Amino acid sequence: GSGAAQRAGPGRAARELGAGARAALGGELPASAAMLDEGIHLIVFVHGFQGNQYDLRMMKNALADIFPHAECLLSSSNEKDTYSDIQALGANLAREIDRHVQQLMLPLSKISIMAHSLGGIIARACLAHPVMRRFRDKFHTYCSLGSAHLGYVYSDNSFFDGGMWFLKKLKNSTALHQFSLSDSKNPLTTFMFRLSEAPALHHFRHVLLVASPQDGYAPFHSARMEVHARSLKDPKHGSVHLAMVENLLRPLQMSGTNLVRFEVHFHIQAKGLDKTIKRAAHIMLLDSLPFIQHFVSINRGYFE
Repeated sequence: GSGAAQRAGPGRAARELGAGARAALGGELPASAAMLDEGIHLIVFVHGFQGNQYDLRMMKNALADIFPHAECLLSSSNEKDTYSDIQALGANLAREIDRHVQQLMLPLSKISIMAHSLGGIIARACLAHPVMRRFRDKFHTYCSLGSAHLGYVYSDNSFFDGGMWFLKKLKNSTALHQFSLSDSKNPLTTFMFRLSEAPALHHFRHVLLVASPQDGYAPFHSARMEVHARSLKDPKHGSVHLAMVENLLRPLQMSGTNLVRFEVHFHIQAKGLDKTIKRAAHIMLLDSLPFIQHFVSINRGYFE
């Protein structure tokens, strides 16, 4: 109808602008016109548990410096509530991305996602949402920073385990129950297991998994989608854990997606509670400027 025509208008105008600029310059396009001709690369930044849209601003700024013509979206749709059902949080993010793309009213060439902590799981739930199906041919790079893709079943941080137990009791948080695979008596019907079966990451060209062994909030194996040794001797959760790893990795192998794992070590000077609960490294993935600048510099090719 008329609404669709109006949305298509600026995209058509952008293509005409690109063609006009090419003719005027004898076949060469300035960067801005070339960008309009080829389409925009949308990079979505997704915060984690109890976070906000500015949590990933340093990473966003570093990428924007290198790619000034990329469109950056600092997600805010889940700022007020990260305790809820992760599937609902993913739906919120999917609708937010869809609205943003419609408001751009320009051709879209690529969509990349960079997410921290719980945001990495919310992003996966978003990618499996029906709203995102029309964008699948645009999926370019998915990057998670300290996201526990296999949940917290084999966490070695007793302080964090205790804190999670307390929050689950105090807030009755659906998301935390889902994260710890305690939302169902049958492990095969838990949200995290069902999410591992949902088609999503294999549509990307690149999947980057960033993890730190110093991070007590995202178990190292879980953030890297790797088998934990304890699972091999665990009659209760072991087979489910192995199946989740298989569910996540096999589609990536079959599709030829480029999977890259990063192991990050920080010089941590934190004292007191942050050091005790092993929180420092989890946060430094967001606010360590040397790490962010180095990471973006050496991995810029994944966002080109």
